[in-house]
Amino acid sequence: MKASLGWIGLGDIGAPMARRLLRAGHDVHVWARRADAALALVTEGAVPAPSPAALARDCKAVFLCVTDAAAVEQLVFGADGIAAGGGADKLLVDHSTIHPERCRALARRLHAACGMPWLDAPVSGGRAGAEQGTLAIMVGGDAGALERARPWLAAYAGRVTHVGGQGAGLVAKSCNQAVVGAAIAAWAEAVNYAGRCGADVARVVEAMEGGWADSAIRRQLVPQMVSDRYGPGAASTMLKDMKIVGEMARAAGAAMPINAKVAALFEQQIAAGDDALGPAGLARLYRRGEVKS
Repeated sequence: MKASLGWIGLGDIGAPMARRLLRAGHDVHVWARRADAALALVTEGAVPAPSPAALARDCKAVFLCVTDAAAVEQLVFGADGIAAGGGADKLLVDHSTIHPERCRALARRLHAACGMPWLDAPVSGGRAGAEQGTLAIMVGGDAGALERARPWLAAYAGRVTHVGGQGAGLVAKSCNQAVVGAAIAAWAEAVNYAGRCGADVARVVEAMEGGWADSAIRRQLVPQMVSDRYGPGAASTMLKDMKIVGEMARAAGAAMPINAKVAALFEQQIAAGDDALGPAGLARLYRRGEVKS
């Protein structure tokens, strides 16, 4: 069913998600700090909003896909923020990856301010998943609110899973990132190992197709490692997520030594000036012999 939906966060993943809502026939209203960031979508039919508050007033739901908790808090509770235009009959769907406890506190604050339900709904699948409509979405919050949102999420998701109450979606995303980070580090290590042992690295990677080591990481990120040519992204984004895992694990008394070691590798990559290479750029540390056993 056609709906008026608001979108904030038109970055590498957010823009194609919003575009798929447009193509699904919804009235998509957008707001961006920089007007030029929304220009492409406005040209395609999106409606520019003067403020996040106006976006909330005019739409059944507002979707966020921004960088961190500080950005989320400012958009919701800042001047002319979502809370000023929200209500119990509306819905906030936050696709950002932030700390679960911070999400819980912000959701309680929004409910107290205007009664607006909050779904934490982080995504996995990257830009390719957003463009193809195959993202995996892990949702925390009220089950009834999720049922309201499902028809909209279907525009860009291949799988939507309700994993529990408020913040549970972000706990699931932190589990995802712990596994992804470890896999990226393992591939960087393996690519370096294969090359130093005299194998054809590209053929080694090809040989693992269909086996237990196969994954989207092998298909999308490992070719960057092999060629030493990296796509857009920032290792610091992965490090932010892995630090969330570490903080939550310590509070819960959950041992996660692999996460700690991999986070240290990303810290080393960033310190070496290679943040802009993205997480696949971890392979360059190995290639230069800067990682020690």
